[in-house]
Amino acid sequence: MIRLLHVDDDRTILELSGYFLGGGGDIIVDCALSGEAAGDMLKSKKYDAIVADYHMPGCNGIDLLKNVRQTDPVTPFLLFSDQMDEEIVIEALTSGADFFLPKGHQVRSQFIQLEHAIRETVKRRRAEEQHEQTSSLLRIREAAFRSSLCPIALCDTEGRIQYANPAGLAIWGYTDEREVIGRYAADFVVSPEISKDDIPGLFAERTWSGCAVARRRDGTTFNARVSVNVVEGESGAPLGFVAAFSDMSRQNRARDQLDSVIRDIRFVTESASTMIDLPPDADIYGFIADALSQLAPPGSLIVLSSVLKGPVVKLEAVRGEEGAIAAITRAIGRPLEDLSFHPPAVDLGPFLPHSFIEVEGGINTITFGLLPHEVCRKIEELPFFEKVIGRGLWWEGKLHGVTAILLPPGSIPVNTELLDLFILHCSAVIQRREAEQTLNSSLCNPS
Repeated sequence: MIRLLHVDDDRTILELSGYFLGGGGDIIVDCALSGEAAGDMLKSKKYDAIVADYHMPGCNGIDLLKNVRQTDPVTPFLLFSDQMDEEIVIEALTSGADFFLPKGHQVRSQFIQLEHAIRETVKRRRAEEQHEQTSSLLRIREAAFRSSLCPIALCDTEGRIQYANPAGLAIWGYTDEREVIGRYAADFVVSPEISKDDIPGLFAERTWSGCAVARRRDGTTFNARVSVNVVEGESGAPLGFVAAFSDMSRQNRARDQLDSVIRDIRFVTESASTMIDLPPDADIYGFIADALSQLAPPGSLIVLSSVLKGPVVKLEAVRGEEGAIAAITRAIGRPLEDLSFHPPAVDLGPFLPHSFIEVEGGINTITFGLLPHEVCRKIEELPFFEKVIGRGLWWEGKLHGVTAILLPPGSIPVNTELLDLFILHCSAVIQRREAEQTLNSSLCNPS
């Protein structure tokens, strides 16, 4: 659903806007006859996009644009006008407009073009928001692991537990996080006595560390080292806090584990930052495969494929030992580079998980059953291969690619949650790049 504000002093244009743009049902059009009226409406409602004429009495379209951009730098703003003076167009775009579209005599085609521009700018903005949310989640998880000696819990601003990692559950004697989610962190501490009224003081101090006596699920207690850090958002406002606990007897082992996690998180964070700035013609799938090679167990084989329209499943990148790649190439009987499959036009989604787990069906599943069973069997019998873990590249409820790691015998990936976070970030970046490519294509071919 898109909520649109259309500003024009011509009632006929607004009526046509309601008919052409609002007729599909997924665009709700609110109308304003002047820039002043639009300003009042923007104070009370939030819109996904704004369309404005240039020529309006009092406050013209660029004046309205500048007023909006003073407090809102992101909401898509499109000028829709018969004024096509070059200087005015340049001023509009440099002032923050996303598009400057001409009015014309071909009413239907111009509103189709306007609708396309609205949808593309809103889609791009929502992709950016998803990327921002994923980046925020990465920052929160990074802060949690950085503060932790091993077991960790994430709490909201009221001190209620929102997440506990497996080590955190184990140290208290739990196996199911649903048993602790929503409970106060203070419930697990015997001394010193802590209540939810102490939480505001924690936000004022920003950090706290010390020793405590913690209570397990069965009522037994243990001496714990506790480290607490407040997690802040972009604005500096607190989002909650990270509490890290360690059984003192396990401290040395926990420190070694933490060092490994910190290295991986730092690597993921740096890789995610680099990926955002890759040029449009860069091999993004190759970049992702290289990064996964650093996170996967030694001897693993990384396979990335995309699901294109058609549908077409295309092998985008393979990373691993040369001997393993050569063995798979011989089993398939053709080069892996640019290998593609053409599955029937059915929903491929149900076959791929949404998180890194062992893929049931192995090679047959990640190739959507398009390789002969004999070929799949040959690959799975290779000495370097034991099982496949993987997940889909998902966004907007659709499968857009496959990430698979072929694990060597006896290996276990340690940080599957970190792999999930990285692939979520990759999905958001690829989605944004595709949205930008679509937008650039529409700009180059406006008809």
